Amino acid sequence: MTTITAKELRDNLETYVKRTSRGESIKVTYRTKPAFILQPVEPVTTVSPGSKEAMKNFVNKTRTLRISKNQPNLDPNKSTKELYQELLMNDPKYNPPYSQ
Repeated sequence: MTTITAKELRDNLETYVKRTSRGESIKVTYRTKPAFILQPVEPVTTVSPGSKEAMKNFVNKTRTLRISKNQPNLDPNKSTKELYQELLMNDPKYNPPYSQ
């Protein structure tokens, strides 16, 4: 945790607000005594791109999209043309029940 004086905070408020919003906690002293701590409202988790944690987050988000009710279940073994034809066959707008 970084420690700064109240005067330093006054002079460079924008810098310390940005640092705090990125997840850093900062202790502020006033007349050589600890006065308060600046900390983010919610904990910020920073994940570097390409890391294992970033990949896990991506896979988890992808899985939740696949489970979503709005996403159709697509067979990966079928071609795009077959999937498109199947979609049209199952859609009543394009294939009314009375047509043959």
